[in-house]
Amino acid sequence: MNSIDIEKLLSDKIKNSQLYTDSLTHRSASNKNNERLEFFGDAILGFFIAEYLYEKFPNDDEGDLSRKRSYLVRKETLSKIGVHFNLGKKIILGEGERKSGGNKRDSIIADALEALIAVVYLVDGLEEARLFIKKIFDIFIKTLPSNDDLKDSKTKLQEMLQSHNCDLPNYDTKEINKKNKISFVTLCKIIEHNICEDGSGSNKRKSQQVAAAKALNKILEIYKK
Repeated sequence: MNSIDIEKLLSDKIKNSQLYTDSLTHRSASNKNNERLEFFGDAILGFFIAEYLYEKFPNDDEGDLSRKRSYLVRKETLSKIGVHFNLGKKIILGEGERKSGGNKRDSIIADALEALIAVVYLVDGLEEARLFIKKIFDIFIKTLPSNDDLKDSKTKLQEMLQSHNCDLPNYDTKEINKKNKISFVTLCKIIEHNICEDGSGSNKRKSQQVAAAKALNKILEIYKK
């Protein structure tokens, strides 16, 4: 899929505004940056995506809709959209961030895209913001994974155990501090099947998901027999 310049989707009013420059300015470059716009854009994006999903999937329950929304508004998705529209090349960075490749960093690109969404809303209004979001999210909306594929490992494990009338797993998570670098280790225990799997990650949630994924594989082997 060929990349497209984001400015082709923006009005001249936006491109000539100070807000547009602000949306592309990282905090490493100036105190007048995109952080406030990113905060606002995140809320606008969440609203419009929720509105779209509510109308598009009338048979989905709250959990299904929430997982779809999380998939669409996560940093990884926003970064892919930003890269497709050449947004990274336009971001204004401080010297240190520029030298370290900040214009290719997922979080920086994602924040800039959310800030730009806020600018479209502030300059061109609600309907143009809705149209802009639908345009840039088009490919991801059309290729949404199934509801089951969007479930995380903890959810899948819980549902699998409940379907077999088995007690839910216990998660024992500990914080590890090595040379001031924080990480987490989790043990996922399913007593009834004598399963104990470990998982590690940069935060508590990630470590639990890794452990749950390992335990889920073990459970699937047991229930296949």
